[in-house]
Amino acid sequence: MSTTTLSVLAAAALLYSALWVLWVRPASSTRPAAPPTGVPRLPGGAEESGALVFEVCATLLDSGLPLRNVLNVLGSELPGCSELSTVAVALDCQVPWAVAWEQVPARLRGLGESLYFTELTGAPAAAMLRAGAAAANREMSRAAEERAAAFGVRLVLPLGLCALPAFICLGVVPLVISLLPRA
Repeated sequence: MSTTTLSVLAAAALLYSALWVLWVRPASSTRPAAPPTGVPRLPGGAEESGALVFEVCATLLDSGLPLRNVLNVLGSELPGCSELSTVAVALDCQVPWAVAWEQVPARLRGLGESLYFTELTGAPAAAMLRAGAAAANREMSRAAEERAAAFGVRLVLPLGLCALPAFICLGVVPLVISLLPRA
């Protein structure tokens, strides 16, 4: 077998083992859990950010719906927001604002704060809600940039394990062998 063939086989074996170690084996432990059946996932992780909820709430308030109806629509139509229907029912039953919003998840607390200001002052909330949605979108973009930077760092190891030895085996070794005197 020639040296070039051995170099190619060694590079392929090294590449295969590096890919298996880095992507195939850890993938079983890092896969995200599948969403529960019957609950659709929103694109881009919108249910985690709350930006979609802020935008839809602002649009519904601009259309003239009362606050309780807006909370009912959000709670019944958006996945992960069923607590907002409970808040609407609690507010209809004259429960104090702070008590009605206690069971709401942290990602929706900003919505409650913005709507409380509207409830107290009568000021239009749509502009504040849209500003909150823009802030949430900026935060998601910043988080995506951080993940992209971390991905670049994670790529260094596969490149070091695969590309450099392959370059040495396919480029440097044949060159050195060709420079050796023939006997």
